[in-house]
Amino acid sequence: MRVRPADLGPLAGAARRAGQALSTPITLARQAGLIGAYARLAGWRTAPFLRWAARWDNLFQAGAGATRIGCFGPAPHVVWEVTQRCNLRCAHCHASGGPQAAPDELTTAEARAFVDQVVQAGRAGWGARILVFSGGEPLMRPDLLDLIAQARRGGLAVFLATNGVLLDEPLARRLKALRVGVVIGLDAMTPDLHDEIRGLPGAWEGAIRGIETCARLGLYFHLNVVATARNLDEVGPIIDYGNRLGAYSHFVYRFVPVGRGLEADALRLDPTQLGRLLEIIADRQRHGTAIVIPVALPEFWARALRERGMGDARRIEALGRSFPGCQAGRGLTYVKPDGAVWACPFTPAEVGNVRREGLEALSRRLEEAFAAPACPDAAGCPWGAVCGGCHACLGAGEPCALGVAGDTAAPRMAGESEARKDYG
Repeated sequence: MRVRPADLGPLAGAARRAGQALSTPITLARQAGLIGAYARLAGWRTAPFLRWAARWDNLFQAGAGATRIGCFGPAPHVVWEVTQRCNLRCAHCHASGGPQAAPDELTTAEARAFVDQVVQAGRAGWGARILVFSGGEPLMRPDLLDLIAQARRGGLAVFLATNGVLLDEPLARRLKALRVGVVIGLDAMTPDLHDEIRGLPGAWEGAIRGIETCARLGLYFHLNVVATARNLDEVGPIIDYGNRLGAYSHFVYRFVPVGRGLEADALRLDPTQLGRLLEIIADRQRHGTAIVIPVALPEFWARALRERGMGDARRIEALGRSFPGCQAGRGLTYVKPDGAVWACPFTPAEVGNVRREGLEALSRRLEEAFAAPACPDAAGCPWGAVCGGCHACLGAGEPCALGVAGDTAAPRMAGESEARKDYG
């Protein structure tokens, strides 16, 4: 029997307002159970967690159709770099964004066909119900709002990842009318440091103006911060600032040297700094009023289990199905401006192109290419099922963050591993 959203009470009403096209209560129960398990695993204090969870509309928008939580948050979902054009020149930019569009970006007709693919995959039940428009700076693509409207009409939960500089109040109101979640990057509460990292004087003022406009107008918004050796002390204050304004989530990216980041060796985090970053994330999650998602840090989940004394192998294996750590090939589909499909923005290994193939075939190829854990020691690590290592970090010779706490069972440093995978 088909169950109408109206039959599901207030939870279904929240889901309907968030734009989810649900036919049974199973997805609602699964999302609620998943987030409850996350809160327990992360040690989230009851009072702030309940304040966060009470915003049902945001919960179902952020986790539309989610079956697990890991790197890059709820999965499955699709992230699309709609253009390489950008008004900033961030030192850590994985996309090497700049004033020029990338060669051979998807045309409007091709972009519409791709969005329709995502919509159809979501309706079929095997694909993502979340589409993130990213860049570069997506607001520099002229047909962006038309593409967003198409995705929303198709029932997708939509997010816009922007640096905030171009986000004025009229545009914010249009995004609110479309029920778009806004993701804004903020790398420091110190204006000069943010501007230095972002490559433009005044970038901090633009980001803050965009963030506070979203907060004032009541949009769903969350903050992104790229944690580096230059701004590690800023990560906690950024999360605190977002919490005060009502941000729904914070994505804390470990700096991975790809794209323009290959030229920014001074931004790399050493093992001690990685340990501090994990502590900052864990502390803000325990006491904060928004969910904190570590990106390129699958070790966070292992650390959470270790700190809570949850060492039973079968239990860890079961948790790994809901909290799989690295989601390269296991929930994240990353599409470049020219339609090339990658496993994540930090793993430049193309498995195909949406111009030539359907998402179903491309998704299968991603799963096959990234079926094995990234870390060569995952099988022998007690936390392997919830971590597995980060494909991008291992490929860049970055250290394993588990090793900083003196755990003799932790995997060796990634730079010491002789195993390297070739996905080319």
